[in-house]
Amino acid sequence: MSVDQLTCKDFNFIKKKRFAGSVFLNSLRSIYFKLIYIRNHMLKDLFETGGSTNNYYQSINKTYVNVFDKYLMLHYPFFKEKNEGLEKRQVNLTDHCISKVGSLQNKKVLEVGCGNGTQSIYMYNNFEPEKTIGVDINQNNIELAKNLKNGHEKLEFHVDDAQKLDKIPDNSIDILFCIESAFHYPHKKSFLDQVERVLKPSGIFLIADILSRTNKKRIPLIERWKRKMSFHHWTENQYTGSFRQTELSLVHKEDITSEVIKGYMDSGNWIKRKQFNNYFKYLMLKLFVFIQVATNVILLHNRRRYLIFVGTKNSN
Repeated sequence: MSVDQLTCKDFNFIKKKRFAGSVFLNSLRSIYFKLIYIRNHMLKDLFETGGSTNNYYQSINKTYVNVFDKYLMLHYPFFKEKNEGLEKRQVNLTDHCISKVGSLQNKKVLEVGCGNGTQSIYMYNNFEPEKTIGVDINQNNIELAKNLKNGHEKLEFHVDDAQKLDKIPDNSIDILFCIESAFHYPHKKSFLDQVERVLKPSGIFLIADILSRTNKKRIPLIERWKRKMSFHHWTENQYTGSFRQTELSLVHKEDITSEVIKGYMDSGNWIKRKQFNNYFKYLMLKLFVFIQVATNVILLHNRRRYLIFVGTKNSN
């Protein structure tokens, strides 16, 4: 059939076919470039999260800013009521810990492993301590904390090793907090020795830590990854045995594993579609949150426990 023999009906059919093919190719091209973007930007961040402790906290900080337009505390959520957001449940955990040590008013408070400083700032702004000091070994976190503190002179942040606490003088601290940081310390007995050193006589400490249910070694590949991420989980017996080797007296112990697991309830609602212009970015962040939540909940059910230890330095 020659071109001259084509009817209007035939011509319209060919145009539709060409148009449909063009739309299909354009759709494939669009999907291809979106997948490239995801690979280069979103998946890269997701997989680098498990590459090192520093990568993990940088990724979490960036995720909070992308989703909530601000930095949040760097610890697990604690359940009090249904339908609470992530930020509220993180504050719940901080409030619960503070309730175990009494008033912070006019006290010199030290947070060891302060992360991005958000929790120290919350304590300073809401509980009227005389002074709040935050220390963390992560330089990036301390730079963030210094930027967030808004020039408060009685709110300090320092890069320091929890197992040395070089920036903290002897017998200078009334109340010491270490919330979800000690599981990163390879020499926790050295950390406890520093807690004893820096606390004033009758000073109070609170350590909220993620413990191992057993000290049984896992398969070598997992053990290597744990060392890469600086995961050094103690058991409860290791903690209590080490307390006995110091001048620290344990006065309260509490297992909050169930409240933390429940804290992940409603986590599917923490990220809203309307927060994102880019649908693929929304999906990747949903995936990121799902992986984080599922991993933490499974571990808390099977291999980990979340305990709070509260005690005092013996006064001699």
